[in-house]
Amino acid sequence: MGVATIAFCAGREAEVASARWLAPVLAEWPGRDVPETERLDLDELLDTGSRAAETLGRFSCLLVVLRGDEETAAVAKFCDRLQGQSLPAIVITPRENAIRSLVHKDGVIVLNGREATGRVASMMFALCERQTLVEQLAREVRSGSGMDRGIRGEMDRLHEELHLAATVQRELLPQKLPEDAEVEFASLYHPATYVSGDLFDARVIDENRVAFFIADAVGHGVPAALITMMLSRALLNELAIGAASGGDISPAACLSGLNKELCQHAAGNYRFATAVCGVLDKRDFSIRLSGAGHPPSLLLHAGEMKSIESQGPLLGVFAEAEYADETIELVPGATLLLYTDGFELAFPAADEPIDHRRVAPREYLKHMGLLDSANACGVREGMERLAQAIAGQEGSLHQRDDVTALAIRRLQAAGLRKAA
Repeated sequence: MGVATIAFCAGREAEVASARWLAPVLAEWPGRDVPETERLDLDELLDTGSRAAETLGRFSCLLVVLRGDEETAAVAKFCDRLQGQSLPAIVITPRENAIRSLVHKDGVIVLNGREATGRVASMMFALCERQTLVEQLAREVRSGSGMDRGIRGEMDRLHEELHLAATVQRELLPQKLPEDAEVEFASLYHPATYVSGDLFDARVIDENRVAFFIADAVGHGVPAALITMMLSRALLNELAIGAASGGDISPAACLSGLNKELCQHAAGNYRFATAVCGVLDKRDFSIRLSGAGHPPSLLLHAGEMKSIESQGPLLGVFAEAEYADETIELVPGATLLLYTDGFELAFPAADEPIDHRRVAPREYLKHMGLLDSANACGVREGMERLAQAIAGQEGSLHQRDDVTALAIRRLQAAGLRKAA
C-alpha cells in the first residue's frame, strides 16, 4: 500500500495532546514509511449539525484524544459515523470504561491515557495496513448490493411476467364446461409452476355432439406452456375443419393433422406431446377416441375400471404417423376419465422418501375410484375430492409435474343431475 494518512483529532490544548501522543506515536511507528498526518478540530467533528465527519474517507486511520468532558452521546454518534464509513480509529480518553460501554464498533479501539505510545503506534500501524483490504471489501459489498438490487428487480419483473403468462394461459382453457341434462363434465388443473404444459378443452359441436381433448407437452414450465398454445390452436382448428364438413368428426384425423403441423414447426427442435381426442355423440352415447402416446383413458362404472390404451405414437416425431379411432359406449352412470402422467408422481409409493420419489404406476389408480358413480357423488364432487387427495400428499406444494384431468359422466336418467 502507499503512504498512509492519519487524522489527529483533539480539542482545546491540541498542542499538548499532540506532544503527548502524536509525536511519540510517529516516532515509534513500526513501518518503513511514516504516515502523513492532518490535524482536525474535534469539537467540530462532534457537532451533530456539522458535516465535517462526512469528509473523513480520505484517511487511513484516526487518532482521537478526548479531554474527558465531552458529551458521551456525541462521542457515540461520532463513532457510529466512523463505522458507517468503515474507518478505524483509536480513541484515548480518561473515561475509558464509560466510553467503551457505549461504543461497540469494529475498528474503534478505546484506550485509557496510560497506554504506552509504542503499543498505540503498533495498533495504528495494523489498522492502517488492513484498511486497504477493508476499503476493497466495502467497494465489493456496495457493488454486490447494487447487483443484488438489480437481480431482485429482474426477478420481480420475471415473476410479474410469469403471473401474466399464467393468466393468459388460463384464459385459453375452457371457462365453462358444457352443461347437459344427460352428461356431466368436470376438470382438474394443477400446474407444477406458474404455467403448465398440460391443456384440455370440451366444446359443443352441434346439438348432438361434443368434442373434447387433453394434451401434455413434454416437460413443464414456460417452454412446455408455449407448445400448449400451438397445440390448442391446432387442435381446435382441426376440430373446426371436421365440424365444417358436416359429416363424422374423426379424432384420429384431428391428431394426424396436429402431428403434421407439430413436425412442420419443430424446425429441428424436438417438440413432443401426447394427447387424447374424442367426440361424444348423445344420440347413442357413443364416444370415438384416438390417442397419441398418452396414458390410457379410464372407463369407470359400477366399481370397475377399464383402461382404454392410446394406440398412436407420440406427436411431433414422425410426420406420416398414423392414428386410429376407437369407439366405446358410455352407459348410464359410467364415467370416462382422461388425465396426464403427472398423476403418477402426484401419488408416490407410500414407502418412498420424498427426495427419492419413483414413479408408482398403480398408486394413483387407487384414487381414481373417487370419480366412480358407485361412490354416490357427482363427478364434480368426485373431482374436488381427487384434488384434495393430491393436495394432501407430502410435497404437494412443489409438484414435480403438471396434473390435469377431464371427466365425462353419463347421468343415470335424463334430467337427473347431481349437485356439484
